[in-house]
Amino acid sequence: MAEQPKGPCPFDGCESSDGFQFNDEGFGRCFVCNQDYPSRGMKLKSWAKEKYPLPEKKEPGPSYWSIDPSRADFENPRGLTEDVARMYGIQSQYDSTGRLYRLAIKWPGTVQYRKMDEADDGPKYRNKAGGGSFAYDLGGPEFNAGTSKRVYLTEGMMDAASLFQALGTNYPVKAIPSASITKEFLTKNQKKNFEYLNSFKEIVYAGELDPAGKAAAELLYSAFPEKFYFVPMTKHKDANEFIQAGDEAELKWAALKPQRYTPDNFFCSDAAVEEAIRTENPYEYFATGHRGIDEKCRGLVKGGLTFIKAPRGTGKTEVIRYFETAMLKHDDVSIALLHMEEMKSTTYRAMATYELGVNVRTKDDARDNGISEDEVIRAAKAATKAERTIIFEMRVHDDPMKLLEYVRLAASVYGAHFIFVDHVQRLAYLSNSGVDGATSTLTALGSQMAQLAKELNIGVVFISQVNEDGRTKYAAALEEEAIICMKISRDVESEDVLEQNTTHFYVDKNRPFAKLGDAGTIYYDPDTTILREDF
Repeated sequence: MAEQPKGPCPFDGCESSDGFQFNDEGFGRCFVCNQDYPSRGMKLKSWAKEKYPLPEKKEPGPSYWSIDPSRADFENPRGLTEDVARMYGIQSQYDSTGRLYRLAIKWPGTVQYRKMDEADDGPKYRNKAGGGSFAYDLGGPEFNAGTSKRVYLTEGMMDAASLFQALGTNYPVKAIPSASITKEFLTKNQKKNFEYLNSFKEIVYAGELDPAGKAAAELLYSAFPEKFYFVPMTKHKDANEFIQAGDEAELKWAALKPQRYTPDNFFCSDAAVEEAIRTENPYEYFATGHRGIDEKCRGLVKGGLTFIKAPRGTGKTEVIRYFETAMLKHDDVSIALLHMEEMKSTTYRAMATYELGVNVRTKDDARDNGISEDEVIRAAKAATKAERTIIFEMRVHDDPMKLLEYVRLAASVYGAHFIFVDHVQRLAYLSNSGVDGATSTLTALGSQMAQLAKELNIGVVFISQVNEDGRTKYAAALEEEAIICMKISRDVESEDVLEQNTTHFYVDKNRPFAKLGDAGTIYYDPDTTILREDF
């Protein structure tokens, strides 16, 4: 398309002599009166159409659906032999110029047409005008169930004929109308389709397992769970593509060794074994930098819950913070934090404290240590590693179970690998339903959170307050759901200042790695307010 030099406007009422841009395809626009040429109801000057010819109207293309064929045969253009095309009623139709313009596909209730112009963007299939529907038809030749213990199903007649041909015409192959079949496909026509399929010992689905294909497979599986199998389509998406690519032998051997179909939440095939081993990384871990914990647990672990139990007054929030900053030392790890007992600024200042190595937890602390607020902000930004730290809050009106939604959001949208929750009893207090309600809430939350952590392959770290007798308050069920449990303790009444500020770790559950027992200590420096392993 070439633009012509700007010229006079063709529209009545516009006197521009050089504001109209016109191109050689017959379209233009005046940039003075802002009118498009041509446009509905336009009023033009007498000379306009001569100077600016209107675009030529294109003749309508061929009607693939209404032209009656001048000739027809069964010489199929998509790789089928003449005998197979004839058997499945797939006819090639030609217009008066000898051009193959469509296929006519015979279904029990109607004829389906497929146009052959692949460049045309319109629909490729249409039913014969005036013909009936085949939404509930099982297409293909009549096969006697007594001739085979197995029947194959494909999506559409072309794939059915292709698979029949690949199998050496030795097995019955029928076509379902589309992957969008509904339960009526099995219940209409006096359950004819159900009874026919049920007469075979094995029903094998050979279609693409995209979302629509999976829906069709799930429907058929629900009706025939004990006899339903599928053909893994790996190299090509459907049977006809195998035929056209010359991979008929590969399709044959795959079809002769179908795998038992299972729903998405069941896995019992060779393909499932390979996919799980290649794609899943069970109990992926990231070192904390703490020798004792890394020796016992290798670090913090993804794919489940880590449950830390702490008596009141032992500095549980600071222990969580130690682990948070440790995870951010890994370049490829993001974390999400729910600290329900502190403001966001408290969290950010504490992280800045770890970054700077001096206490800037309050404005007074920063001033006393000679650190300006601008320096605190820069340190906090450096410590949070830009968008790798996500802080979220529970709203006052939130149900405790809302945490599940927030965790999914943090992981799926913001990319968090570890979620830290401090402390879990605060969630129970949001329920306002008493002791029994709090226990029930945390029990349900724990079981669903454990499943979510496994599904998303994230690590969720809960810290929980325990009573004086060491029992977890309201949250005993969380210990059952956790893959790792740690106890922390600190003798806050010791006369030895060193011991008073030393926290002890003890691993009492370790499903991934089995090592239990003492996991070392961590020291709280009262001057810097930082936890470290060495003192």
